[in-house]
Amino acid sequence: MKRILFTIILFACIASKGIAQNELKFEFDFAKFKYDQSSVYLEFYYDLNPEFMKVTDAQGGKLLEAIVRIEMKDVKADTFFIKKNWKIQNIINEEEGLDKNLVGAFGFIIPGGEYSLLVTAYDANNPALNKTINEKFVIQPYEDKKFAVSDIELSANIKKVDADPLSLFYKNSLEVIPNPSMVFSDKSPILFFYTELYNLTLEDPTSNFTLKKNVFNSFNQSVYKTDKQLSQSSNSIVEYGLINLSKLPTDSYNLELSLIDNKTKRAYVSSKRFFLHNPGVTSAEQLQRISGSFIGSEFALMTVEECDLMFQQAKYIASNTEVNQYKAIDSLNAKREFLYRFWKNRDTDLSTPLNEFKIEYMKRIEYVNSNFTTRMKAGYLSDRGRVYLLYGEPDQKDYFPSEANLKPYEIWFYNGIEGGVTFIFGDLTGFGNYELLHSTMRGEYKDENWIRRITTL
Repeated sequence: MKRILFTIILFACIASKGIAQNELKFEFDFAKFKYDQSSVYLEFYYDLNPEFMKVTDAQGGKLLEAIVRIEMKDVKADTFFIKKNWKIQNIINEEEGLDKNLVGAFGFIIPGGEYSLLVTAYDANNPALNKTINEKFVIQPYEDKKFAVSDIELSANIKKVDADPLSLFYKNSLEVIPNPSMVFSDKSPILFFYTELYNLTLEDPTSNFTLKKNVFNSFNQSVYKTDKQLSQSSNSIVEYGLINLSKLPTDSYNLELSLIDNKTKRAYVSSKRFFLHNPGVTSAEQLQRISGSFIGSEFALMTVEECDLMFQQAKYIASNTEVNQYKAIDSLNAKREFLYRFWKNRDTDLSTPLNEFKIEYMKRIEYVNSNFTTRMKAGYLSDRGRVYLLYGEPDQKDYFPSEANLKPYEIWFYNGIEGGVTFIFGDLTGFGNYELLHSTMRGEYKDENWIRRITTL
């Protein structure tokens, strides 16, 4: 196996995902915006690449037809909020061919709650060519008296001067063309983004806001940042812009917008993950991370079982692409080399012969297996184990093993993350398997009414 940049391999896979002819080249994304005190406006975006689809004869050319089925269920009520099929059709002529992607959007008013989302898309003339997407999320309406930032919509282009008011993508005097794939490349290196700022009023009329924009790479290093001052306003504000990614190397990135009260330092943060495939740019870190010898390392002697167990334990810090790529590996040597590069890519100090990151992570594995293992599952598979592996030892743990009318639960505090976050776990079954009930950390499961799940009355 050639010693090439592993991250470039990974994101080349991302940029060409769905290339198998049994998977429809279909991308899907969504963003939440303010509607009222009890609901949000949820926009869905899709991008359909017609490659491999079957066409039928039609007047004026060839007809492409796909079906998109959306099933959105209220988890608590166990009822469908959305259960509907959409038909995507397009007539192509000989000059166009199958090179033009079909991009669309539609939206719904969604009340607050916990939802599961199942999206199934397939070729109407060849149902075997399909793709399924599953999501779970919590809808939290925006409060009228607290400043906030909507979700970030990643866009392929935003037009203002020539915006078409009749366009499907027209809103707030802009034509915002979505990029549901969240993938950018050397051929399309300009990232456009759209978001909305709400309730820009503060108790102190002399204070104002700072809006910080940051892009972080997969090592959580800032590679782009800018900020601007905003005055208080009773109206919502649209924030949009572009970022040139052409000088950044292939990697996964996170765009983060932070709206900060300059006096109290309270902040509302909205973030969006995206991917860049840029093979013409190589960072110094990437060059360093491919140095070193695989032969003689611990990985060269590992068995299949040892490889599989190690990657299973490390899945929490692996990207989706890495997970899928490991699943596709069918030889022992390839698994060994994969793990060698996997850990070397995460070595935090290349000046030493030791991989401090891996050593620390394996110490955490040992701890969670010793402290959180139950008869049902190993400690690293538990919710507490996952959180401990990702974020380390909490700054504080509060235990509540025998509160009146409540099942056992505990609260973990991390003071150094996002200005302070909490994780709440409860023993719902009574067998010591504490499940995550609620967290204040962005991206983690949220349920403000978590107490109801452990109430015994």
